[in-house]
Amino acid sequence: MFNVPNDVRKLEIKRPTLVSWVVSLPETSEAIVTCFYQAKKVFTTRYFWQTPDASFSLVGLGTCKEYVAQDYRDMTISRENLSKNTITNAKHSGTGPVFLGGFPFDKTVDSQKTWQELGNGYLFIPKIMLTQTNDNRFLTFNMIVESNDDLDTQWENIVTLWNAVSQNKQYESPTRQQMQANEIHVPEWLETVELAMDEINSDSDIRKIVLARELYIKATEPFSVNDVLKNCLEQQENTYVFVLEHSENAFIGATPERLLLLQENNISTACVAGSIPRGKTVEKDNQLGSQLLNDMKNQVEHQIVVDAIERDMSEITETLSEKGQPSLLKNRDIQHLFYPFSGEKKADISFFSAIEQLHPTPALGGQPKELTTKWIREHEPINRGLYGAPIGWSSVILEEGEFAVGIRSALLSGKSATLYAGCGVIADSIPQEELKETRVKFQPMLRAIGGEENVTSK
Repeated sequence: MFNVPNDVRKLEIKRPTLVSWVVSLPETSEAIVTCFYQAKKVFTTRYFWQTPDASFSLVGLGTCKEYVAQDYRDMTISRENLSKNTITNAKHSGTGPVFLGGFPFDKTVDSQKTWQELGNGYLFIPKIMLTQTNDNRFLTFNMIVESNDDLDTQWENIVTLWNAVSQNKQYESPTRQQMQANEIHVPEWLETVELAMDEINSDSDIRKIVLARELYIKATEPFSVNDVLKNCLEQQENTYVFVLEHSENAFIGATPERLLLLQENNISTACVAGSIPRGKTVEKDNQLGSQLLNDMKNQVEHQIVVDAIERDMSEITETLSEKGQPSLLKNRDIQHLFYPFSGEKKADISFFSAIEQLHPTPALGGQPKELTTKWIREHEPINRGLYGAPIGWSSVILEEGEFAVGIRSALLSGKSATLYAGCGVIADSIPQEELKETRVKFQPMLRAIGGEENVTSK
């Protein structure tokens, strides 16, 4: 099955070329997340992605080619250049040469001290990629080939790596460990909320500022990315579950928020703003949902986001469709106001330029975008890195892909985990209530790392 295919042998390669070859896997093959788990001892770079309805998932292993994804225009040029030097037999969405990874929240901020190589954005084309679409599974091999003479060696190397992954059936059972939690800079953060309210209530044009903060967890043993991913998949339905692991760091999350889906020239996005906890009973849950739908503060915050996304979408689409009133998006711990948009992409808009237009939405930055991003840069006492930033996948050869917003997330590094949460500050916000909101938003990842019952506060 994995000898060099005849169609590949017939290729004439006269300069460095990305050869991206796709084969179908049997329906009886294991779920591709199993290969992610099994690849831990083979690759230091791994990627996982699954859509909220679990109908589409990707696993990327190893690096064929990698990029510092700090600038959207640079990535558009890199994509165009690479596509001209690519040979592939890919026919199905999400197969063949695909960029995996994420951009930084603020490209003008150097986040490498905390985030290392992920801090300034990181996109890569994996050596091996698995794609699962409903019951169909595909395997993609990616290699940079210098010449025909180089082909056999490259193919043999990548098959050896695949065999090492697919034949490794061991999965270490999770171990319970003690953890200590430390909420970082809480007094300073509350002061920043007050500063944000002062700014909004002044003569400034700023209407909303989203402030983020950190929960630092120290464990007795190194965190297992496999265990945390497994918990996210089991616990956080109706979310985009993602992992971007590179070297010693892993950015992992279960986010409810799509930033952009581009499929068949149609762009889809959604406003997810305003939040309230889930109820412990159906009656209480419905009561809280109704409260959210009718709460003035959340309605104002939500409408700010809707108006801004509508303006941004009008810049990148020919037509724009909306769907009436907001509905409730319910995750395990939190429910949100949800409002989708879609439209036909303008001809001169590239995938990465569309992401640049939409990011950050007022749900993650504030409104207006440029002023609030600058305000956050100057006042927020943390380094966001990839938190709240675009993360997902994009085809090299087709204008298609999907990126979500990297919230409900954590950065894992050895025995340390930094959890991130944010809240939208408007004119009449109450700082202590915003603090409570962020504590609710820490819960999904706190549970995923196994810390809900085993953590003590410092």
